[in-house]
Amino acid sequence: MFILNFGIILITGYLLSVASEKIGFPKIVGYLIAGLLLNPNTLSIIPKNFLEITNTVTSFCLAFITFEIGSSFSIKELKKTGRKLFSLAFSEAFGAFILIFIAFLFISLYLLPLSALGISTAVAFSLITASLGAPTDPTATLAVIHEYKAKGPVSTTILGAAAFDDIITLILFSFSISISQSILGTEELSIFHIFYTIFYKIIGAVLTGLIIGFLLNKATSILKITNNKSLLVIFLAALSLTYGLATLLGFDELFSTLTLGFIIRNYNKVDEKIIDITENGIEELIFLLFFVFSAMNFNTNSITGIIILLIIVFILIRLAGKFLGMKIGANLLKMSPNVKKYAFAGLIPQGGIVLGLSLLISQQAIYKDFSNLLIGIIMGATIIHEFTGPFISKYVLKKTKEIDIKKKS
Repeated sequence: MFILNFGIILITGYLLSVASEKIGFPKIVGYLIAGLLLNPNTLSIIPKNFLEITNTVTSFCLAFITFEIGSSFSIKELKKTGRKLFSLAFSEAFGAFILIFIAFLFISLYLLPLSALGISTAVAFSLITASLGAPTDPTATLAVIHEYKAKGPVSTTILGAAAFDDIITLILFSFSISISQSILGTEELSIFHIFYTIFYKIIGAVLTGLIIGFLLNKATSILKITNNKSLLVIFLAALSLTYGLATLLGFDELFSTLTLGFIIRNYNKVDEKIIDITENGIEELIFLLFFVFSAMNFNTNSITGIIILLIIVFILIRLAGKFLGMKIGANLLKMSPNVKKYAFAGLIPQGGIVLGLSLLISQQAIYKDFSNLLIGIIMGATIIHEFTGPFISKYVLKKTKEIDIKKKS
């Protein structure tokens, strides 16, 4: 039955992506619709126990996607724009974090039942919600950029800022967790704990990507591997080893595969072939599985009236924060007018790491007073972001003349 279900998912996702293209929508919209239709809570086509294997597949897809982000930058480019991109990423992420924290602290204290639990619970809930609003999942934007072969300063800025988001997210999340645990009375606020978490996870992830990338580069050089079939096998092995080792050792998995992509792009003699294999060989399958499985896992039964309202508030406040943050950062760095006006839009989608972190919160008893509320907001916002993200990205890239729909191949 597993193989039959898998076949149904593949053909449904593919057919709806084709239908989506025919009416002028990005393929991702078709994938998401397919996932919602095949969601066990919607129809009974796919059994619920099938979802048990989807988390593993989704993790692999995320590994692939972050690899592609890492492989999109060369050292030469980073020397020119690396500082600017990190500054922009921090500016837009921190802008969203601050506005969401202020808005949800007010809501928690005056409009939600959390107020009865005290200011400590309200602050903890607001901090964690804000930290989960800061990051970006560029998967949808990346898919649109590749689908329409977009090139230009806005595309580069979006991908560059997104590449640094994992670091910034971990910093804000670790900071928020440490403070929330302290004020909820389970752990003393420890600067050492914050920095230990950051350095351990990030430096460990970088070292993992560096080592596996170095070994892959040596293997392709010594064994003179140049044909596409062999390169595909060794690439998939390196990607799996990098993500798997990072998970085993408690490092940031996505940052490790991002590092792997960067190492291959800049230090492998056949990097162009490997990148071509990823973009033109298996990319479409990866995107299909990621978006269909993500929508299949969404718990449609968890949405209530109050959560729907909070989802809308979360999305609007986050949008305003990213816009203001990007505009301030772009003005300070004297970026182009198009970057100042439009780049934030490509950083709207979120998922992946945010969903993982929200589920991590739900597993800890200390957050039981608001964990269901938090997951409902994040899950709902993620689905909406993934649906609207492709349209916004396509509109922005067309508006900035970085894609020409007529020339799409």
